[in-house]
Amino acid sequence: MKQKKIIISAGGTGGHITPAIALAKEFLKQNCQILYIGNKNSLEESIVTSENIKFKAIDVQKLYRKLTFKHLLFPSKFIRSVIKVLHIFKEFKPDAFIGIGGFVSGPAALAASLRKVPIFLQEQNSIPGLTNRLIGKKAENIFLGINNNEFPAEKVIFSGNPVLLQDHKEKIAYQEYGLNPHNKTILILGGSQGSYFINKSFEPIVDELLSNNLNIIWQLGNYSYQEFSEKLHGKQSVYAFAYTKEIEKIYNSSNLVIARAGALTLAEIETKRIPAILIPLPTAAKNHQVHNALALKKQAIILPQNQVTSQSLLENIIKILQKPPQNIPYCSRHLNAANMIVKNVLRRI
Repeated sequence: MKQKKIIISAGGTGGHITPAIALAKEFLKQNCQILYIGNKNSLEESIVTSENIKFKAIDVQKLYRKLTFKHLLFPSKFIRSVIKVLHIFKEFKPDAFIGIGGFVSGPAALAASLRKVPIFLQEQNSIPGLTNRLIGKKAENIFLGINNNEFPAEKVIFSGNPVLLQDHKEKIAYQEYGLNPHNKTILILGGSQGSYFINKSFEPIVDELLSNNLNIIWQLGNYSYQEFSEKLHGKQSVYAFAYTKEIEKIYNSSNLVIARAGALTLAEIETKRIPAILIPLPTAAKNHQVHNALALKKQAIILPQNQVTSQSLLENIIKILQKPPQNIPYCSRHLNAANMIVKNVLRRI
């Protein structure tokens, strides 16, 4: 049987990159050739190449949600990117294209359409992003992480969001992280870029939480790591990081997660059945993080950002630790999503 060739494109945030890598790994298990197209000097380039997945870089400009002179660069960069991707498609000769969101997948999807390569999409959020909405008209199938009515019903498959979790129960080595294995642990997630708002709201209550014999594992993110890590210097029972490959062990060691409501973070929290405090990003397109968060209302407190203060955050942390939600349902959908998507794509090509 001829070895199938698949091009995957996604970028911008970990929420797009994580399912892309999960799918790439599953295709590789099925003896497919994989090529990942992403932006140059980007987060996806750094992460994907570290996973030893073949990567080709293009240079495309995103569309910002505000007026900026950078928009003047968009047409020329987009056209050059499409031309480059057409050459990549001609050389690689893919059997299918998988778009997983982010502006970088736009030129690749257009190239796939022009070269009549079957297009498949994976949409993580309750409300699709601009790129996937535009590409959806050309797609053979759209695999949904969260059910929505934004695409033609005949094209939709509810798959869940592919995650890089293995469903093991191994925990962190607490002492190596500077943590006490006998204490409950709070995990703060700001995503790959970090959440400055969550960091700023949480920092004033750190000492009080530590005085109550709690561990803190804190993803500060790349942008504010230096500022907040300096404030944490010398504190015991706090582990701060920007990015980690040990996230599953960290989840297994956590009693509470404080996070935004990005679809991939929610998929991981749902899979691990961890109580959560969710603070949806108010500037997310079409307020999609609020809609995402509602899917976890059985295990999470949802706090609008305009109601969050350090004190209200502290009160809700104490509330949920003292009386955590019971009977959180088990969800295997996200663990099985990559396998389900890959099997469906391979059947169609």
